Amino acid sequence: MEASFDSILITDAEFTTGGPHILYANPGFTRMTGYTLDEVLGSNPRFMQGPGTDRAVIDRLRDSCKRGEVFGGATVNYRKDGTPFDIEWTVAPIRDDAGNISHYMAIQRDVTEREAMRQRLEYLARHDALTGLFNRQYTQKLLEQEIERCERYDAALSVLIIDIDHFKRVNDDHGHACGDTILEHVAQLIRERIRTNDVVGRWGGEEFVVLLPHTTIDGAAEAAESLRAHVEQLETDGSPAVTISVGVAEREAGENAENLFDAADMTLYAAKDQGRNRVLRAERRGGEA
Repeated sequence: MEASFDSILITDAEFTTGGPHILYANPGFTRMTGYTLDEVLGSNPRFMQGPGTDRAVIDRLRDSCKRGEVFGGATVNYRKDGTPFDIEWTVAPIRDDAGNISHYMAIQRDVTEREAMRQRLEYLARHDALTGLFNRQYTQKLLEQEIERCERYDAALSVLIIDIDHFKRVNDDHGHACGDTILEHVAQLIRERIRTNDVVGRWGGEEFVVLLPHTTIDGAAEAAESLRAHVEQLETDGSPAVTISVGVAEREAGENAENLFDAADMTLYAAKDQGRNRVLRAERRGGEA
C-alpha cells in the first residue's frame, strides 16, 4: 500500500457518528490530493466532494457499503487547493474473523487526463474543428431527430442552407488563412443570432445549415434575411467583406430529411443563379420544389 501509485484509504465501518472515519492514507493519497495523513485522520472522506461530485454515485457507494458489497464507480473529487479531478475507485469491505465488516478499503485512481481526452474525442466526433459548430454528420442526425419530433407533435420545421458568396475567390486572392477567419466570424455571427433551440452546423466548405424547429417558412425567411443583412455588415479584422445566399424550405407533411434538405439546397442554388446576396424560399406544391 505504501508503494502504490494509486490513492488508498482505510476507514472504520462506523456510520452513526459522522463516519466512516479515515484511519490510514498512503503516500499515493497525498500525491493525488495534497492532504497529508495527519490532516485527514479521523475525517469522513466526504470532505473531498464538491459541486461537481455526482450525488447519485455517492448514494450508490453508501448503499453498497451498508450492504457489505464491493463498490466501483467514477466521479469528481477536489484536491486540497480546490481543483477538481476525475477519479475511478473501488471500495471493498474488510471483515473480521466472525464475518462482520470492521473496515473499508478505498482505492482511487486519478483519470483526469484520460477523461479529458475522452471528452475531447467526443467533442470532435460532433463538432467542426475550425468553427466549433456541429459537423455535417451530427447535424444530419439532429435533423432526423427533429423530423421525428415533427411527426409526433405535428410541429413546423424549417431549414436554412447558407453559402458564402464567391468564397473560392477569397481563398485564391487572400489565402486560406483569411478564408478560415471569415468562416469563423460568419459561424459566430450565425450562432449568436439564432434562438437557443435552433441548431446550426457546418455542412462543408463554406456551407452552413440552420434547423429552425416550430418555425414556418415565413418565420424562417425572416430569420434568413436578418442573417444575410448582418453578414453583409460583418467586419472580419481586415479581411474582405462577404455576403451570403440562403435557401429556405419548410418541411411538408410526411417529408423525410433528404427531401427537405434537397428542397432548401435547390433554392440556394437558385438564389446564387439570381445574383447572390439574397434569400429565396422554396415555394412548393405537392412536395415539388
